Parts: sequence; structure tokens; C-alpha cells
Amino acid sequence: MGCPVSADERSMELIREDDLRCMQHERLQRGAIISALYRRRLDSPGQPSMSLPEMETLLGAPKAAFEFSLWYLSDGQFIKRGDNGHHSILMRGVDLAEMMMDRGLLNATAA
Repeated sequence: MGCPVSADERSMELIREDDLRCMQHERLQRGAIISALYRRRLDSPGQPSMSLPEMETLLGAPKAAFEFSLWYLSDGQFIKRGDNGHHSILMRGVDLAEMMMDRGLLNATAA
């Protein structure tokens, strides 16, 4: 017989599922950002950066909704933030984008 599940354990399960959805959303958001910056560098090597308003339009969300993604990608040295506040992809970011593509972690609409 299985162990009885207390109310606290059930609420922990719900939190874990919610956390999982949040992490999945963040991963998709990072994929969208890295894909957009990859494309920008390909299309405009002389101006490879993207402003925050452009990212807000791309993601359909205010900056506050994707600050974690920007932090992760910046601290991981996948993207950099310029003095003008624009973000651009770094070589490690290109490698990440291509690895994500190879693994099927990027969908066609994000790329």
C-alpha cells in the first residue's frame, strides 16, 4: 500500500508543479532572447545589439517579466549589456543557441 499523503505534502506537490512550469517558461524565454540576438547578429553585424523596448515587443512582456532571463544569460556570459543598455549575443551565446537548436529546445517561432 502507498503512504497516505498529507495536505502539506499535496501543497508541496502543487508548488513543485508550479515551479516546474515557471522553469519551463524561463527556458523558453531564454531561448527566444538568445534566438533573437543570434538572428540580429547574423542580419546586422554592424549593429548586433537589441534594445529593451525591442525585447519587450518581441516577448510581448515588460522588462520585469524577463529580467531573470537577462541576468542568467549575462552572468553566464552568453550575452552582454552595452553601455547604451542594448544587449548582444557573445560567442558562448551562439554556441548555446546552436546547442539548443540541435537538442530541439528551440521552436521554429522563437528562431
